[in-house]
Formats: sequence, C-alpha cells, structure tokens
Amino acid sequence: MTKINILALVCSTLVATLLSAQAAPPAKPATSHTAASPAKTALPTPDEIDTYLKRSFGYDPSIAWQIIDIRDSGVPGIPEVIISVNKGEPFHFFFVASAQVAFVGQQLPFGANPFAPARAKLQAATGPSRGGENPPIQIVEFSDLECPHCKASQPILEKLMADFPQVRFIFQQFPLPASLHPWAMKAAQYADCAAQMDKNAFWKYVDAIFDSQGGIALATADDKLKELATANGLNAEKISACAASPETEARVKKSMELGASLNVNQTPTVFINGRMLLGIANLPYDSLKSMVQFEIDHAGK
Repeated sequence: MTKINILALVCSTLVATLLSAQAAPPAKPATSHTAASPAKTALPTPDEIDTYLKRSFGYDPSIAWQIIDIRDSGVPGIPEVIISVNKGEPFHFFFVASAQVAFVGQQLPFGANPFAPARAKLQAATGPSRGGENPPIQIVEFSDLECPHCKASQPILEKLMADFPQVRFIFQQFPLPASLHPWAMKAAQYADCAAQMDKNAFWKYVDAIFDSQGGIALATADDKLKELATANGLNAEKISACAASPETEARVKKSMELGASLNVNQTPTVFINGRMLLGIANLPYDSLKSMVQFEIDHAGK
C-alpha cells in the first residue's frame, strides 16, 4: 500500500468516525452554579493512543505507525496527536476523548493580524542567516538535512533569495526523530558547528550535505560529514569535536523547541513573515513570489 493510500485511509476513517459522531445525540451538559475556569486539557498517554490506533487500523499488517508527540492543541479539551505512518512524513490529528472521535485538519491563523504571534516567537530564531541588513520581513526555514523534501526545496528558496535580496533568510535546525531519519541529528550538529566556525562556509556545507544524502548512512555519517567539511574549507577534526559537545546539542535542541512551539512537525516548514507554509516544492513559484511580495507590502500586519 502506498503512503498516499495509507494516509487517505487514515484520514477517511477518522473523518467518517467524526461524521458518525456528529449524528449521535448530544451529551447533556453538566449543571453548575458557578462559572468554571477553563481546565487544562488532559493529554492521553502514548499507550492509550497506540491502543486506539490498533483498534482502528490493526486489521492491516501493512500499516505501521510511530507516535511522535501528544500535546495541547490550544483548544480546550482537544489534544493534538502527531504520528508517522510507515516512516513517512509526520502528520497530525486532533482527538476528542469525550466523543471518541478524531479529525484531521490544521488550525489556521485568522484575523486582522493573523501572523503576529508566530512572528513574535520567531524573534528567537538565531540560526545562520543571510540577506538584507534591515529586512522588511524574514523568511525562516525549519529543515532536516536528511529530508529529501528539504533538499528539493533548497533551489526554490535560493531563487526567492535572489529575487528578494532585501529579505532576511534564517535557517533553523529541526532534525526529525532517529526512527525516521537516523543521521539527521548528527548532521544538524555538524552543520551547527560549521555556522559557528564560518558562516559563509555553512551555506556551502549544507548544500553539500543535501547533495550527498544518498551516500550517507548512520554508520558512516561521521566520516562522510568530516569529508564534506574538509571539501568546503572547514577543519574536519574541530567540527567533529564541536559536534559532540553539550553546547552544540543544546543549540540544536533550542532550535527544535522553537519549532515545536510554532507547531512545526514536518520538514521543511517555512515561515514567510510569520505565515506558515508546508511543501513549498509543490507550490507554483509565481504564487510564492506573490506571497513574499504581499507580505513585504503588509510588513508588521
């Protein structure tokens, strides 16, 4: 079964469950004499979610999943669950325990200044950057160096940077779990150290890692990453020692935490003036250009 078919099956089953739940009689509201403050959402445990997934999809041995995260969605009583199906790209769904339903979807920023909260959080983006010194807007990418979709997106981002040199572009490390991308964390640590040593060499190093994705495996990742470092003017031994340091681990973790606070759960995730975009390699380039110009025209709004 292909990834697309699996996701379609999961999504259609969840949606069908939701529709059937909507047809059920509504629960009688609890009676209260005092106004209750909103309670913090109680999160299900990974074991509970695994049990529910087995009950829905256990009939098909070709479907395997990994629970990546269970977190508060920001909507009271509705946790957000992020899973990967057959080691594919993560996707999320929302779980309503009281109704025993889940639904697939995405929360959309909406309002007079919908991207301001994301922009505020992205002030903490301190990854390697290039572009205008006084940019009207910023483009921030959360990327995984083992991710083929990230590799496919790089030429598009390069073209946007060439077409909008006044914009500031920031690269944030967001390696996906080792069960999906075994050497992504190691590559993130090496690349972080490259940025600490030589910001100009960093961009060449990242391009070299993307170009070499097919020739890197976990067992040989250190040797290959050092080889690429040397080829791009970096000191291989220094970068290797730096990559193994607690300080580097802390910087990469901080970047991942920033992404998680912005609901990043797949790569690449790109923010244009705070506007989140997924799968930019699949979007028409003219539409991307129009979006960047629109956000420049609405800078700060």
